[in-house]
Amino acid sequence: MGDDVCRPVRATAVQRFVAAAGGEVASLSGDQLAHWLTEEEVSRLPPEETLVRVVRSARLDGAWTVWPATVAEAGDLLGSVPLAAEAVAAAFARNAEIEAADPRHTTAHLNADRIASHLIARWGLPEGSGRAVLDTAGRDRAFRDFAGAVEVARAFYLSARAMDTALSATLVSCGARQSPRN
Repeated sequence: MGDDVCRPVRATAVQRFVAAAGGEVASLSGDQLAHWLTEEEVSRLPPEETLVRVVRSARLDGAWTVWPATVAEAGDLLGSVPLAAEAVAAAFARNAEIEAADPRHTTAHLNADRIASHLIARWGLPEGSGRAVLDTAGRDRAFRDFAGAVEVARAFYLSARAMDTALSATLVSCGARQSPRN
């Protein structure tokens, strides 16, 4: 779950794609905006960023017909597919190593609250964020909601923690400070 793999879709690519399909923020009702964005986002985001966030979230809606159906059609909307595939393979290999050492240690037994805390920290969300903020952040990253993100993150949590631990060891060895993590 490195930052380079989990970064949301680039704004300019989304704007070009939606503009070509005839989409614009002005055509969205207040109810539609409230479904996809938090109250704070609706009140403070400029139209360009509003559109980007709605599009990133709306791709989960079966009625959304302008989202690309293939990697080739997506063009630069996607990040590096090989990089993402490598991250998935590494996470699954890490999970297999841990389970091989003790079959009782599987990702199914991971604490959902701990994974949630990890996601909140990784995504830079304020602690104590309400369900609407968490769900919006999840949809903005292509999950159905925050609970769905937590369940998907199970498979990547162990490798992400291993990366955090390796980073911690590197920072300690060079005398750098870091913020605490769960």
